[in-house]
Amino acid sequence: MTTTELEQKFISDIAGELFEKENGQETDNEVLFRLRFSRDNYELPNQTINQLMIDKSRLITDIQRRIRKCMKDLKEKYSQEILADIGEENCQRLTDSEPGQKEIWKIAYKWLWNDKFLRWVETNFWSCLEKRAKNNLDWINLQDDTEMAMVERLNIPKVKAKKTLKVSVEKPYWVLIDLPEYEGYFLLLNQGVVSRCIVCPSWAFALDYQLEKIRLLPQKESLAYEEECRFTFNEIGKEKFVAIALEKPLNLAWLKPNEEEVAPDLTPERMQELWQELEKQNNWRVYSQQVEVVG
Repeated sequence: MTTTELEQKFISDIAGELFEKENGQETDNEVLFRLRFSRDNYELPNQTINQLMIDKSRLITDIQRRIRKCMKDLKEKYSQEILADIGEENCQRLTDSEPGQKEIWKIAYKWLWNDKFLRWVETNFWSCLEKRAKNNLDWINLQDDTEMAMVERLNIPKVKAKKTLKVSVEKPYWVLIDLPEYEGYFLLLNQGVVSRCIVCPSWAFALDYQLEKIRLLPQKESLAYEEECRFTFNEIGKEKFVAIALEKPLNLAWLKPNEEEVAPDLTPERMQELWQELEKQNNWRVYSQQVEVVG
């Protein structure tokens, strides 16, 4: 398994919270923590991790004692979270184990990746995506029925979007998409005031996510089009749209439009799966736009 960019940032962030730099440089314990708890290294014995430390010109003695020190630091930093997630017995084992118990670190590893990582993804997924976003502020626009009719009747050129778009609460809007790409596939994600969901592809807004079919949403075959609700925002606040243009379709079952989940909830588990699939493609592009919903 190859660690994704998202996973690399997670373990780097945790290591940065646990260990202070010395003269701006990583300490031996920080390097050891990154290696021992990397997702790529789970199957490696401590002896191999020790050799990796040597390869990085980090000569340490008694690697098991060092790993126990890393787990002590982890427990002290996240004691309440660890206790709530894995229970008092396993929490105690992180620091009260005997020196001969060689694989206690796996308790910490599983907590990091099964529990802490998903909470971290929920908080950091959007910002990691946005760091890839191009400086393009006019790829999306929202227009109500009156504005759409005027554009069509008078042939007005597309209005350039501003840094923050403003729309009115409880009012239906059309979404216009204008990307430089014309071949491939298009994902549209929404982080709303009260929810996070997949807009495209979805039964609610866009059953077909080929780029050439994504210029006006909702599509005619979609639920929002049939019910004439289009894009309607029910809460005042900030909405964020993130688009991803990619060359090939994604093999994710929950990404296939269906009537049971008309706009798929973007859970932390799905965020992780989506990122993994995206990294299998070399050339995916990200676009981001904030929308302010006002009264």
